[in-house]
Amino acid sequence: MFPAVLLAAAAAQPPAATHEASNPLYKALLETGLEVGPGAKAKFPAPTMPDGLDAARQKAVIAGLIGTDYAYDDFTRNSAVAPQLLKIRDVAPSDPKAPARGVDAWFVLYGDLKALDDDKFLDRVLNANRGDGKARALTKDELAKRKIAVADPKRENFGHVEFDFLEKVRLRATGRSVWSRTADSAVVAGEIDPRFAGDPEFPNDWRSIIKEGGQTKLGPASPWAGAAFYIKITRLAEPAGALFAEQHVVFAEPTGWFDGANLLRSKLPIAVQQNVRTLRKEWAKGPGK
Repeated sequence: MFPAVLLAAAAAQPPAATHEASNPLYKALLETGLEVGPGAKAKFPAPTMPDGLDAARQKAVIAGLIGTDYAYDDFTRNSAVAPQLLKIRDVAPSDPKAPARGVDAWFVLYGDLKALDDDKFLDRVLNANRGDGKARALTKDELAKRKIAVADPKRENFGHVEFDFLEKVRLRATGRSVWSRTADSAVVAGEIDPRFAGDPEFPNDWRSIIKEGGQTKLGPASPWAGAAFYIKITRLAEPAGALFAEQHVVFAEPTGWFDGANLLRSKLPIAVQQNVRTLRKEWAKGPGK
């Protein structure tokens, strides 16, 4: 899925009382929002599945979410090809030259939430959908060179990625991600860090992918800013072993990306479906596989 290419690192952490208390980036996305244009900020939606619900209330949340789109038993079944729900929305206000889009996805997968304590498992899951993209974590020295200090190395991580988005745009971006755990769930929040705008080694930019005469070339680089996400995975009381995953993304889409074509709504659902199925398969393997 789109934000999954951003690097994140999780270590075994004692659960916090709330994610807002231990994840400042997540808190900021909910309360302050992401800057998506001059003077324009987009607040993120609150989690669909709050912590602390019993089985009946969790089921009611899911039933209300899927409505008549899917049967509850079908949506929550233990299968790589079970349905997922995807919504794409326009975000206002935003910059007319780079309108903001929101992408929200919900699905159920099966496994143990404690598997997130295993670094190798986490790396395998995050890498499963990377494809031909490139990604690596930034070192302490690279961050220090830019006068960036990591407040909590066990929860906070910086990574640079380069990947093709919907086969039309080559993106390069440096992201910051912050992890948090509670007794019921795990959250990772991430953003494209604006401090890397124009960075000579780790820039935030985009280039058009141009295919002519059987060859592929890239257009000139243009700055890119304004993208963030959070993913929340909540343990369900029922069915046994089920986890409820929700992912909320907001990003600026420069008009030059698709030249006015509505590719998000035509191509993104298929890409999300493939990524969710891959994620379910990797998660089902568990740590050490």
